[in-house]
Amino acid sequence: MITLLSSLPLAAQIDRISWSEFPALPDKEGFAGMYAGVSSGALVAMGGANFPEKYPWEGGTKKWYDHIYILPPGGKWQLSREKLPAPMAYGVSVSHKGKIIIAGGCTDREHLTTVYSYTWQNGRLVRESLPSLPRPLAYMTGDLLGDVLVLLGGSETPTGPALKTALLLDLTHPAQGWQEIEAWPGPERKLPVCGVWNNKLFLMSGETTGTNNFGVTYRDILLDNYMLTLRRDGSQWQAQWQELTPIPRGVAALSNLPLLNNEKFVVWGGVDRVIAQYRTPATHPGIPSSVLFYYPASDTWEYLGDQNGFAPRVTLPVIPYEDSWLYLSGEIKPGIRTPTITRIQ
Repeated sequence: MITLLSSLPLAAQIDRISWSEFPALPDKEGFAGMYAGVSSGALVAMGGANFPEKYPWEGGTKKWYDHIYILPPGGKWQLSREKLPAPMAYGVSVSHKGKIIIAGGCTDREHLTTVYSYTWQNGRLVRESLPSLPRPLAYMTGDLLGDVLVLLGGSETPTGPALKTALLLDLTHPAQGWQEIEAWPGPERKLPVCGVWNNKLFLMSGETTGTNNFGVTYRDILLDNYMLTLRRDGSQWQAQWQELTPIPRGVAALSNLPLLNNEKFVVWGGVDRVIAQYRTPATHPGIPSSVLFYYPASDTWEYLGDQNGFAPRVTLPVIPYEDSWLYLSGEIKPGIRTPTITRIQ
């Protein structure tokens, strides 16, 4: 169900969200697939990938990074002395009790099983290892349900199929390792999005591979929407899924959804079914700029109009920061990144 408020023009609807530019990363290109989070008030952005010399259609080579940028409280962005264990990107990152947890992702050669936590202490980042994933995983989504980190979808290898995988790690008992739980009732997917409300996780969209009647494969951008509730049963967790109202348009590769006023998710950016079929990267029109609200309490959608003052994007961390949410760097067209950060409240 899509609800429109007819008493206000679309431009006024967009202004129901406060939009502003946050200090950009100190890099001219920006990065896709970074890990990011907050520890002791410091904003941390790690890894990522871009095309530093030429765009893909010009024969450019994609480069992964192990660098870490830090914005300390009241300070400016700085390049950390510490680095990631390897140049890596396209995993999941969350902030939990003063630590930034990064799970999986990939390098230029392989997908990863590694999981780490980073803590900002006395002006430096301290890294600790957490239990490895049961299989390599990248291009998934994930978030926290209380103290439980949930990972959904993704792929196991750079050329492998999308997966129907649901994993969790209880961060209060990490030594117990990862548990595989029942997956959602729909198809497999990579690059899905998720959000958390009222201790329930909402899984939306993503993409899989479709095959038409002539045997030709195509990018199938999904429109389904599910709610996950977890229940503890002894040392194990049980998953309960509920199918909800489909999304009005696909939003693959958007990562996480901001929750405003504890009542509505903001859906801005992502790849839909139309843009996924564009075949000429050099003239790509960019990511759709439409903005939607999703109200989880009533399972309803509202279209606010288009946000043309800020660049919509994909493959980026979308994270809570102070009293707002940040869209941090990311990809605005195939192969083209941005160092800008958009803040919403």
